[in-house]
Amino acid sequence: MKRFLPGAVLLIAAVYLCSTGFQCGSAETTSAKLYMQQKQWQKAEESLLKQIAKNDKDEDAWFLLGAVRLETKNYPGMNEAYTRALALSDAHKNEITRNRLALWGSQYNEGVNYYNRGRDTAVYYDSALVRFTMAMALEPDSSTTYYVAALANYAKQDYEGARANLQTGLKKNPDFFDAARFLGQLEYVFAQKSLDAKDTAGAVAEYTKAAEMFKKSFDIQPNNADNIASLIDAYERSHQSDKAEAITRDAVTRDPKNKMFRYAFGVFLLKKEDYAGAIDQFTKTLEIDPNYSDASYNMGVAYLNWGVSIKAAGDKAAESQKKGAKPLKEDTSYKEKFKLALPYLEKGVQIRPDDGALWTQLARLYAILNMPDKSRAAFEKADKLMKGK
Repeated sequence: MKRFLPGAVLLIAAVYLCSTGFQCGSAETTSAKLYMQQKQWQKAEESLLKQIAKNDKDEDAWFLLGAVRLETKNYPGMNEAYTRALALSDAHKNEITRNRLALWGSQYNEGVNYYNRGRDTAVYYDSALVRFTMAMALEPDSSTTYYVAALANYAKQDYEGARANLQTGLKKNPDFFDAARFLGQLEYVFAQKSLDAKDTAGAVAEYTKAAEMFKKSFDIQPNNADNIASLIDAYERSHQSDKAEAITRDAVTRDPKNKMFRYAFGVFLLKKEDYAGAIDQFTKTLEIDPNYSDASYNMGVAYLNWGVSIKAAGDKAAESQKKGAKPLKEDTSYKEKFKLALPYLEKGVQIRPDDGALWTQLARLYAILNMPDKSRAAFEKADKLMKGK
């Protein structure tokens, strides 16, 4: 996040002294300027309010009132006074712009500091939002301010507030990748809420919104592998598998040496139960990065599930066979698939030794392959891990 020099605000105090002096004006305005030189801010404001009550079209009085309120840290009042001054004339536009920008910078940075402190003490998120809200009022076209405010909203679990700020930020800057991606991730929160309420249709609608945001992010940065993976998942959850397949296939075609794209395509094919296609993609992923643990693990899953599907199909055919008919020849190719799965799952538990579910899966595979000692040891390991949770 961009930082601003704390000295920027110190320049403000001199602006009105340099630019206004003691030109001819009303008695109230002249008195106010004198009070300002003497740093008697309350009396200066009282004089200016008297002048504005007499003449609310006095641009100079509104500008000076903004300067006084800046000194007393009445920032909303300052901003209002500056807005009234600009509505009457551009005479002090440059000074007002500089003052607002400097204050925006300080409010933004204070907000970021409070946000960081909120990680230890959550109450600071409220302080951060107060600063960000002021910063947005000062610079309403700053898309970054809406983004950081959304982060604070999210930290407070104010998801509606986060959504609103992200939507506004994207209106200000349609090419804001981080905001679009964050909004996509936020839609998953709303989708989960719908699922918890057993509203499947509502969840699909939220996943569809997520897909739209991830697609927007993809259009901005088409080579971001994490975002492509999110887009694929959102497409699948929103029942748009055709789009998921198209986006993954296109990503691999554009950048065949990108391990993340290969892996994402492999996961998609695995979910479709295209085991041969998935294994091909995982193989290419591991050729690019032999230590890609997720690809290695899913390679084992692909072989295992392939073997299970072959065996299940054989069992089903045998059950449906008419009595007295000649027995069908058993398709034992599933055993080969199980054997191929074994080294990948063994590597998986080396990488993830505390994964009880993975140890259970490996134990079952050992049992299928008639390796009782290893199966027993794996089950014992899984049992200890499960009980330890």
